[in-house]
Amino acid sequence: MSAEIRDYVIAAQKGDADAFGELYSIYKNEMYRYACIVVGNPDSAEDAVMDTVLEAFKNLPGLRKPESFKGWLFKILNVMCRKHYREINNELPLTEQADMLEGDSGWMEQVELNMELEHALSVLSPDERQIVMMRAVSGIGSLEISETLGISHATVRSKYSRALAKLKNRLEERGSVVNG
Repeated sequence: MSAEIRDYVIAAQKGDADAFGELYSIYKNEMYRYACIVVGNPDSAEDAVMDTVLEAFKNLPGLRKPESFKGWLFKILNVMCRKHYREINNELPLTEQADMLEGDSGWMEQVELNMELEHALSVLSPDERQIVMMRAVSGIGSLEISETLGISHATVRSKYSRALAKLKNRLEERGSVVNG
């Protein structure tokens, strides 16, 4: 973490809304990409990001280590994305889901891709899934993940390695990976 970002976190913890705005500007695109992958719906991804921002702003004074900000933020985002994913997949009536899919092939392709990803990720434990999403999708380092999740750096590395092997096997079983 750069000294500048750390300074923004410390200032935001003291109530500086402009500093928090700078943090949002730094991470907003990365958060949105992550949310789109997890949620699979651009509108719900935006909602998940906004819910995350509100929750982070409210709870930022309680963050003990400013250098853990990004991991902490993405941990909140992961929770919000899962909430929004459940909401869009469980609360929309089937007719409304069909209407959304009808005539929007891009949406359908995204849904199919997300279903394939969700199926592949289903072989992972919750810890493994969170580590993969934080590391592979958001680019958070294993040391920061370790601090955020409260587990050793070696455990993060081993869980990440095992998770990738599980994903590779699952995708190969389903014919989603082309060797060579």
